[in-house]
Amino acid sequence: MKRIERARKVRGRLMPPPDKSLSHRALIFSAVAEEASNVENLLDSGDTRSTYRILEKLGVKFEGNFGRMRILPPRRFEEPFEVLDCGNSGTTARLMTGLLSSLPGFYVLSGDASLSRRPMKRVVEPLRKMGAVIMGRNKGDNLPLAIYGSSLHGCVHELGVASAQVKSALLLAGLRAEGTTVVIEPRKSRDHTERLLSMMGARINVDGLKVEVKPSSLKGLNFRVPGDFSSAAFFIALGVLHPDAELTVEDVNLNPTRTGFLSILEDMGADVSVEVMETEPEPVGRITVRTSSLNGTVVSGDIVVSAIDELPLVALLGTFAHGETVVMDAQELRRKESDRIKAVVNNLRALGVKIEEFPDGFSVVGPQEIEGGNVDSHGDHRIAMMFAIAGLLSKNGVVIENPDCVYISFPQFFDMLEKVVS
Repeated sequence: MKRIERARKVRGRLMPPPDKSLSHRALIFSAVAEEASNVENLLDSGDTRSTYRILEKLGVKFEGNFGRMRILPPRRFEEPFEVLDCGNSGTTARLMTGLLSSLPGFYVLSGDASLSRRPMKRVVEPLRKMGAVIMGRNKGDNLPLAIYGSSLHGCVHELGVASAQVKSALLLAGLRAEGTTVVIEPRKSRDHTERLLSMMGARINVDGLKVEVKPSSLKGLNFRVPGDFSSAAFFIALGVLHPDAELTVEDVNLNPTRTGFLSILEDMGADVSVEVMETEPEPVGRITVRTSSLNGTVVSGDIVVSAIDELPLVALLGTFAHGETVVMDAQELRRKESDRIKAVVNNLRALGVKIEEFPDGFSVVGPQEIEGGNVDSHGDHRIAMMFAIAGLLSKNGVVIENPDCVYISFPQFFDMLEKVVS
């Protein structure tokens, strides 16, 4: 357990940890390149370590450390005799399913209890359509999965849910498939995969919601991973909500398919300034936030996809905002590391906040005071971090059960939090 007390003042400049999504992709895409890659500032966390260890077992060689790493792809991927453990990482599980489906051999992917409850059929079924041989619990909807790598053929996939993980898995498989692989999304999901594959010379074409890839050989990747916007979002929310705050977040990824949270803050009247310093291959810059008076808003439709990881924080914004704040069309939150809708609602109620739960979201009318109390992280890193922020804004402090799960994406979270409030 960890107790977080109300902060008197919030000040500082900080650099968030490296982007988790980009770190996974840089490791995996470099592993299938035709030559060595050099990647700087990879995230060293529980999730990315899962990807790293699996690639090691497949014969990929690494030199250096996560700060500066040289990645040496194997001439031929090894067929490991042991199960490949994805830990808690959905990105690892889904992207590896796409990769391994196209590699000769037999592979078994497993995960922890939380990951083993998350849906996999959304990636398994389209891969089967390409000729992949995959078996698993509940007809392939849950880990563990057994994969017989085979020759694949390209086809057209119309996704029912916008998912960057599913899209990326299919594009990875398409790199080695015969013919063209087409992925059409109902809404635009984060496009890190398209950007990196294009940078590495893949025969890829993006046209709105449609992405096409043809069989491709990838050149090595030379890339520095910028800071993670989703990790920065907790500090952005703190800076906006605390009554005496000013924070600047440096070197943060500003990819527009990831930053829907900034648009939500703008709609609510937050004092946020953004400066773009780089534009390619990913927009990168700094964000400055200050104490703000917020108004309620409605979050629904396309913006849900580009703010999916930050939507729990919208409940916190709504608690302090004037009027009603509603989140809809976000049923995907129930399929994350925890049921994030239920976790947010139940924990806020435990802290004295009145909030209504819907099948696809929640509604809160503010402003309200957070009294304080005990909350359960449910082993979900983003829930733990959200309620740490709630503790700093509370009247009587918040006690978080299982706070160590922040290691999944942000091992230094509590240390960094202490620096901006001390």
